[in-house]
Amino acid sequence: MSAAATGRGLRSAAEAAVRLVCVLVAAALLLAATGCSDSGDDDTGDAAATTEAAITETPTTTTVPLAVERDLPIVTEPVEDLPGYNVYRPQDLEATGAPLPVITWANGGCFRYDTAWAPLLESWARAGFVVVAITSTEGVDPRTAGMSTAEDQAAAIDWAFATDESADSPFAGHLDLERIVAAGNSCGGVTALTLASQDDRVSSVFVLSGSSVLPGSSREAAAAVMGDVDVPVGYAIGGPEDISTGMVEQDYEVLPDGVPRYVARRSEASHQTVSTDEAILGEVAEISTNWIDFTLYGNPELEAVLVDDPCSACPPGTWTTQAEDLDVLVAE
Repeated sequence: MSAAATGRGLRSAAEAAVRLVCVLVAAALLLAATGCSDSGDDDTGDAAATTEAAITETPTTTTVPLAVERDLPIVTEPVEDLPGYNVYRPQDLEATGAPLPVITWANGGCFRYDTAWAPLLESWARAGFVVVAITSTEGVDPRTAGMSTAEDQAAAIDWAFATDESADSPFAGHLDLERIVAAGNSCGGVTALTLASQDDRVSSVFVLSGSSVLPGSSREAAAAVMGDVDVPVGYAIGGPEDISTGMVEQDYEVLPDGVPRYVARRSEASHQTVSTDEAILGEVAEISTNWIDFTLYGNPELEAVLVDDPCSACPPGTWTTQAEDLDVLVAE
């Protein structure tokens, strides 16, 4: 069997595992988010050349001020011409004086329900990003709406391109289509990394307590996805009790040499807690905003911040970090 066929087979197996396991692992997240349960149960060429080319093509203008320092008024609204998605955005699309990067977001459990993650998504909007988040269409119960996919995240990018080019759209000319981030939580992280492995419009990835494949999946399955990722990948995960910990370590190891990678680990927090606790999402918002800002613009100030002081308001030791090849992202 050819390597390509083997990769397709492994990826198909991984996708099947996602479908089966996510329903069990992430059900508690949706139930907690919708207020349906009080349960706290958490048992739920070569690569270097490709990377160098991708980084060379990335614009190197830095942001002033840093995105994390912004506190822009924001709007959250449904996407009229893309049912089943919400947009979190600055109220004034010219607030930063430049086109706004786009984040395509997938929820934990691959559920079509974004409210539980609104604190994080709103933080990104206040920082000057346009977040297109998967949700449910009006009148549809998110528990029966089906699981979201990498194709659903790609549809958000398709929409961004179309609306930015439409003379009738309020977004026309206001979106930075060279700076697009794939992001997600848990199963949403699986789809975000799958998207990054397939879609060259993605410039950067951020995953909250998730990985390329679900817990229990093989190293080969992870490598089948991560081997095709050539953009920076950053993770924020909980403590040793977080079920994503081992899988994130596996992703980190199988990502091709030379691709920038970053992991911020909290000293303690389960998968469910780090994913949905509002106070911790505030910490994640700072870390992820700096990661996104750094990978998109290369501001040298942020490299040291991400590694040495990822959460400015946290007690020392709350977050520890691991990183490789961040220096290649620094703008000259």
